[in-house]
Amino acid sequence: MIKIITSVVILAAVGIFVVRPVLDTTEHAIDSVNTQIRSAQQQSQQAGIDANLSAARSRAESYASSLQSAWPAAAREVKGCVKAAGDDAGAMDHCADFGLKLAHTVQSDRNFSLSYADSLSAQGRTDDAERVRNCVKQAGYSPAAMQRCRNLADDLLFG
Repeated sequence: MIKIITSVVILAAVGIFVVRPVLDTTEHAIDSVNTQIRSAQQQSQQAGIDANLSAARSRAESYASSLQSAWPAAAREVKGCVKAAGDDAGAMDHCADFGLKLAHTVQSDRNFSLSYADSLSAQGRTDDAERVRNCVKQAGYSPAAMQRCRNLADDLLFG
């Protein structure tokens, strides 16, 4: 009986003094690895967000630069959008898209309209030229409205 009790006491002592610390150490190591993995995932996600923000900001600023000489008001509008967007990647994407629309769609129609207005003015048709210029002012940054101004200028000059 003493051997059984001694064996039980030894097994209990081994469980308390050997097995339990090993299990605690293993559990702590697993928790530490999980924490490191979560941290690495968060850092990776943040790096992706930062890269997207930087790329969108760069695109928007590039469009603002391309607009600066021919259409300074549009360049200021894009720069204002960039400033207002701050560190919001979604808002910065909107600014980049806005700059793209102005630089590649609206600006062309605007330039044609104003050029045609100059031609009308040179022909002595100052009222028609003024109609086109007023249309351009009213169109602002809207692609559809600026297209209507170009159509008006085409009609007045060539119609």
